[in-house]
Amino acid sequence: MAIGREVKVGLLGMLGLVILYFGFTFLKGSEIFSTSNTYKATFKDVMGLEVSNPVTFNGVNVGRVTNLLPQFDKGEVIVELTISEDVKLTDNSVAVLADDGLIGGKLIKLKIVPGKPLDEDGDLKSMLEVGLVDVMQQKIDPTLKNVDSLTRTLTRIVNEFDNTGQALKILLASATQSTNGVNQLVAGNSKNIGQITANAAVLTKNLNNLALNLDQQIKPILTKTGSFSDSLSALQLGTTVNSLNGTVKNLQNVLDQINAGKGTLGKLTGDDSLYTNLDRTAASLNLLLSDMKVNPKRYVHFSLFGKKDKK
Repeated sequence: MAIGREVKVGLLGMLGLVILYFGFTFLKGSEIFSTSNTYKATFKDVMGLEVSNPVTFNGVNVGRVTNLLPQFDKGEVIVELTISEDVKLTDNSVAVLADDGLIGGKLIKLKIVPGKPLDEDGDLKSMLEVGLVDVMQQKIDPTLKNVDSLTRTLTRIVNEFDNTGQALKILLASATQSTNGVNQLVAGNSKNIGQITANAAVLTKNLNNLALNLDQQIKPILTKTGSFSDSLSALQLGTTVNSLNGTVKNLQNVLDQINAGKGTLGKLTGDDSLYTNLDRTAASLNLLLSDMKVNPKRYVHFSLFGKKDKK
């Protein structure tokens, strides 16, 4: 039996609708020919997460993000996750919002922690993972601040160099004027400088001649000094010293005998009888002189006619 044109058009339309449905479902991230479970995770900020972004476990794709439900009154976003029923989640499992490479996409990573089995439509714990971009941003921010500070410092230094440049220009101009003045001074006194140079040459020559003369005069003096030294060396100093040593030795022997009480000087030194006798004699002389003063006639007889005194 032939199929009519209308039937063919209707079948094609129904087939197109089926293909459209399955295509739309696939684009939403739902698995067409596999069974799955739906779970929820709540985030304060999904950081650009979109529907159909992958859900992974240890790097393996196990599901898709199927819906994003903003909660305006709570300031939260509920993320619906369609995950293969082969993945057994627990009430301690965590849905981690992480970066999907360096491009900037987002995905959900599952961390399954032992616990009680989680029912379908259950709520997963949520957590944000610090991505590479965030880490780089944290590292770059202080660097940018340092670069900004360095830029300001360089700007200030450049401004100071501008002022220094002006001062250098003035200094160079002054140096140029000084150089010109020195050149003019040298040019004006070139003759005097030549005479001074000639005089210095003559003076050097005279000093050389003087040094030669002094050398000739000093050599005889040194020769005489050498001969004088030889004469001193030739003296019989040894004999004189030996004789002096003998004299000192004899004198020491004499002093030793005196200290021992030997000889006249030794007895005079060690015996006080001479001192006692001398003291007595001096006393008798004093008495005699005193008596002579009192009774001079007793000792001196003087007569003009030669008459003898009576006894």
